[in-house]
Amino acid sequence: MKIASLLFVAITSLAHAAILPDTIGEWTKGPATVAPVAAPKVWKEYGLQDSEKAPYTSGSKTYTISAYRFDDATGAFAAFDEARPANAKPADVSSGLAAANAAEEVVQIGNYLFVFNDYRPKPEELNHIIGTVPLYAQSRLPTLPKYLPEGAEPNSERYVTGPESLARFAPSIPPSTAAFHFDAEAELAKYPGKGGKSTTLVVFTYPTMEMARDRIGHFQQVPGALAKRSGPLVAIALDAASPDDAERLLARVKYQAEVTIPEHAPTLRDNPVNLFWNLFILCLVLAGICVLGGVMVGGFRILLRRSGASGDGDQMISLHLSGRP
Repeated sequence: MKIASLLFVAITSLAHAAILPDTIGEWTKGPATVAPVAAPKVWKEYGLQDSEKAPYTSGSKTYTISAYRFDDATGAFAAFDEARPANAKPADVSSGLAAANAAEEVVQIGNYLFVFNDYRPKPEELNHIIGTVPLYAQSRLPTLPKYLPEGAEPNSERYVTGPESLARFAPSIPPSTAAFHFDAEAELAKYPGKGGKSTTLVVFTYPTMEMARDRIGHFQQVPGALAKRSGPLVAIALDAASPDDAERLLARVKYQAEVTIPEHAPTLRDNPVNLFWNLFILCLVLAGICVLGGVMVGGFRILLRRSGASGDGDQMISLHLSGRP
């Protein structure tokens, strides 16, 4: 039994060691382990499927990468909000999101989250990693964060997808009030207020306006909170320094419906020059057919005469009917 348990652990470790590539440019991968997670229940709710942490060496230089694979880009985006350091600043990447400080860089691309310790990856190295990781999937990021007002404390944003993340970031809101069975999601951030006290603003989104209208009454019953609805959004201000601070924040949450009208894409049919050019080509083709038909008929008649045919059938018969009654 002990041997079987050890084999199971070894097989599990090998399964987790299949995310990161063996080499990244001049860097060589070392022994891999399962990457640590600060809040396992929350990240499981985000859709965490697999993780791996491995060192990479090149001569005397060493750094580590922690890789996390999620169900979709929404889960990776939610984990990115929590994983980036409090003092991190936005970093440039070819695609996805990135934030870095002096010690580490956190990158979210597609359904993957990467944490680089003591290293800033080059664009070609990052592209190599994305090109080799298994089960990579790209999808649109949530649009809910754009409804948060500007002026939030740096890196205070957090994404909520279910009861576990709600209990971690906004425990004063009951899960029954949020009603995640309606496919609700939320984005929250902290805003500075009077006396150094921060106000937590949570913006929930629901599939329809009717669902949001049904939930607003429940949010208004949360002790010490103010709530408002704007379209399918429900915003709630928690722990505000004053009711005025809460009202100012809530007033800045406005839903704007986006209607995409399909635009007509011009084609060659819409170009008058192309129309006349096609007509010219058609005339040339018809003229060519006529000339070719005449040549064929004339050639056929010549062949008939040379073959010895009398040609009587080709003579014109005149009846001379003029002058007759």
